[in-house]
Amino acid sequence: MEGDILSGLMRWQVSVWAIGALLGAVALMARGFANRLMREIDQRFERLESMAAEIRRIDAELTGLRAELPLHYIRREDHIRDMSAITIKLDRIHEMLLMIVKETRHG
Repeated sequence: MEGDILSGLMRWQVSVWAIGALLGAVALMARGFANRLMREIDQRFERLESMAAEIRRIDAELTGLRAELPLHYIRREDHIRDMSAITIKLDRIHEMLLMIVKETRHG
């Protein structure tokens, strides 16, 4: 009887140890998984931060280009208007020269 009690107690202790070891292993795996998950989340946040910095840099560069654009380029409509004005002035000069030539010939 005493042997039965001891063997039952030992089985119970072994069961408790086995369950404890199993729970410890599960807890260790869960901790490892959580650590890995946190590293991946941190990496993603770092990538997001670097992408945000890159977007800010590109936005600043684009703003600079927009500010610089009118200094170096002319719009198509402005060019057409300016060329029309120049053409009209050249036509007037041509007419004046023709009048001068006619006056000098007729004397």
